[in-house]
Parts: sequence; C-alpha cells; structure tokens
Amino acid sequence: MRKSETTQAMPVGELVATLYAKMREYGYAQSSLETYRRICEKLLDFFEENGVATFDIETGRRFVWECCGAQLGTNGYFKNYNRAIHMLSDLQRYGMIFKQSVLTMKDFSDEFKPLFGEYLESVRKSGIAEGSVHAYRTHLFRLESFLQDRGLVRFDQIELHHINTYTETLSGYARNTISFTLTNLKRLMDFAYQNGYHSKTFSNSLPTVGFTQSSRLPAIFTADEVERILENIDNNNPTGKRNYAIILTVAKLGLRVSDALDLRFDSIDWDKKRISIKQRKTGIPLELPLLEDVGWAIIEYLKHGRPESNCKNIFVCHRPPYDELSVNFSKTISRAVQKAGIKTPTNKTVGTHTFRHSIATSMLDNGVKLTEIAQTLGHTSPESSEEYIALNVNMLQQCALEVTF
Repeated sequence: MRKSETTQAMPVGELVATLYAKMREYGYAQSSLETYRRICEKLLDFFEENGVATFDIETGRRFVWECCGAQLGTNGYFKNYNRAIHMLSDLQRYGMIFKQSVLTMKDFSDEFKPLFGEYLESVRKSGIAEGSVHAYRTHLFRLESFLQDRGLVRFDQIELHHINTYTETLSGYARNTISFTLTNLKRLMDFAYQNGYHSKTFSNSLPTVGFTQSSRLPAIFTADEVERILENIDNNNPTGKRNYAIILTVAKLGLRVSDALDLRFDSIDWDKKRISIKQRKTGIPLELPLLEDVGWAIIEYLKHGRPESNCKNIFVCHRPPYDELSVNFSKTISRAVQKAGIKTPTNKTVGTHTFRHSIATSMLDNGVKLTEIAQTLGHTSPESSEEYIALNVNMLQQCALEVTF
C-alpha cells in the first residue's frame, strides 16, 4: 500500500502527528516546529468543534478563513496558517510534504505556462470573481504537479488514462471540491482543444458529480432555539456578559463570528445606531443597523464585564494580557447549544455559521428578497444565498407546477 493511501484515511490528529514527524525528518528549525504546533492545535480544536474526524481541504480552508480572512497574504505569520493546511493536504494525498506546496507555487513551469496563462486570462475575462480565478489557478498547480510526476512535459501528451487516474486522486475530497475540480478540468480541456494545445478533448469522458438536495441544506436554529441558547448563557459574570453579547450579535445580525470578535470601538456609531465593519473573510465593507438589544448587551459588557485593556477590540480575552479573542470562540457556542438541550442533525455540522443560516431562512420566510439577504450576510452575490430557498417550504410550493393527465 502506498503512503498516500495510508495517510488518506488517517484521523486528523494522527495526520498532524505524522506532519510533525515529517517536519523533523526534513530538518525544519525548532522555531518553525513550534509555530506549526500552535497552529495545528487550533486546527484540531476547529475540526473537533465542527464534528470532522478526517482532514479535508474544505474544512481546512474554512479554518484558515475563520482565523485569518482578508489578512492572508499581508502578514508572514498568517501565511503559516495557509502553509499548514497545504502541508497537511500534501501529506494526506501524497504521503509527503513538498518543499514548496503545489498549492502556493508562484508560477507555472515553462512547459505549461503558455496554456495555463491563456486559460486563466480567458476565465478572468468571462467575469468570474478574482477569488474564483485564484481557485482555478490553485487547481492548475495540482494538475501540473500530477502531470510532471508522471513524466509528462507537454499538454498534448495527455491521454484518457491520465485523466482517469487524476480524477481517481480526488477521492476523499469534499463533494463540492470534486465538482469544482472536474468543472475546471472540463473547461481547460475544451480550451486546450479549441486553441491548438491538444488534438483531442476528453471533457465528455469526465464524470459529473451530482448533489442530493438534502446534502446541501444547511442546518438552522428555530427562533425558539435561538432564545433557549441565549437564556442558557450565564451572564452574571464578566465572561458570561461577553459571551452573551457576542452570541446575541451573531444571532441577531447574522455576522460571522470572526467579524463579531473583530468589532472595534470605532465600528459602532451610537448616534446613528449603525455598525460598520470590514469583513475579515472578504475584506468588503458591511454596514448593519445596531439593534437595541444588541446595543444594550454590548453596553452591559463594557460597563460591568470588560477588563481594562489597550486592545481596540470591544471583546477581549479575560486572561492577561487581555488581548483580542481567538476564533476558537466557536467552542463556547457549541457548549451553549448543548446546554440548551438542542438536538443537532447527525448529517450536518452545527456551529457559529448556523446562526447565519437561521437568520437568512427567517428573513426569507418573511418575504425578504435574496438581494437584501445577501447584503445583510455580506455575501458578494445573491447566488450565495439561494440555498435557503430550499428551506422555505411555502416558497417551494409556489414554484410547483400543476400536473395534468
């Protein structure tokens, strides 16, 4: 059995331990080992909180976005979060870690650069968001590494069996990752054929990944469950006041928990009753109304719960040096959900994101347009909010067609 097959099914904890061993074997400095140890400890907490036992790149990327978001690429330390995910992915897929992860290579090799460069430019001109173009580029690095590993130095050397083998390596990835990769591969093969880089197109031979509706539906809390969660937070102490204010902010405004933790004193205009932030995940500004109960909860924390600190964030850690809170606050929410006695579906993860799903579904139930829901949640397009239609039975019934016999 190959190493990649052995590591592919490893529990995430074992995979992390194997990564440490590999890094020591490859002669990484002790300071680097310590840096990645701290990052991986947070990662293990995140996977546990989200009920994910085996490493997958999608959950890994969600972890990175929760921790770093728009700060990725602007700070050397935050880049290490991304690098840690890439090393774990390489180790899982290939049984080894690359000196430079194929996900973060700066440029393509001379042999593949003309085709891949032209292809990405065509993708960009089609109007696809720059973040998605980056995802396409990431996939091409993976494909290039795969082809070179098999001794292929020109794109026109690719045969159908190479394509089939490449698709087999996707097993174990999240369904939407597989779907995206195959869609990109089909598009690339068509582009190569149409522009003379290959005499054949194998796009029709590639499989299509189907989605069942139930696998795509997000978990949600009912309004009653949200109230039960809030009622079960002990806000008679400083930490409880902080946690109550954060969870109330997330539950009532639909903020990502990372954005709630990033709230600063200058984020709130008390006179206009507005909250203005720059979203950590997207870097896009977002403005929301400051609801009365949210405002009073924040005031209660500031007056009777927040320790003295020079930190510009409203919510801080309650242990010295009273700095900004870690994104691992999601564990606090998980405990609040359990304490409220709320049963969670076995086939869905429930966490901080569930409040966003819940508020979107509630807005849809009340006839709010998808464009307005997208604006509230800070989505870059209304399409990101369309999955909530499937949770609205009344709207689905309105879409039904009368069947005549």
